Amino acid sequence: MTFKQEELGELEEQLVLLYRFVSQNNTLKKFYYEGVDIKPSFKDETGILTGLVNNEESEEILKSCIMEIEDAKQEKLNEFHEVLDSYDMEVLFKKYGMSGVEDVDKLDIKKLVGSL
Repeated sequence: MTFKQEELGELEEQLVLLYRFVSQNNTLKKFYYEGVDIKPSFKDETGILTGLVNNEESEEILKSCIMEIEDAKQEKLNEFHEVLDSYDMEVLFKKYGMSGVEDVDKLDIKKLVGSL
């Protein structure tokens, strides 16, 4: 599957949002809910978000996808944290109609995962 530069940029933006969501949920589970069986408090009509949050490797998978897109864009950002820091989250939230990372379900998750 080949993408235009604009499509790669949009895909990377959405993956960054998805990564932040998964990372935030995993951090909460790790530090606050370890050993406690809780029901997720986020919307997930497709079940994909729950699958990502429950998969221990999802952060690394998303990180790898983001870095592969960065390579395909031929950017000079070589470190993952540089890629994440290059995005203004408030701008991305506004662009995708989100009030925060918890609104990640507003993205077309099926299409996003299908693009990977």
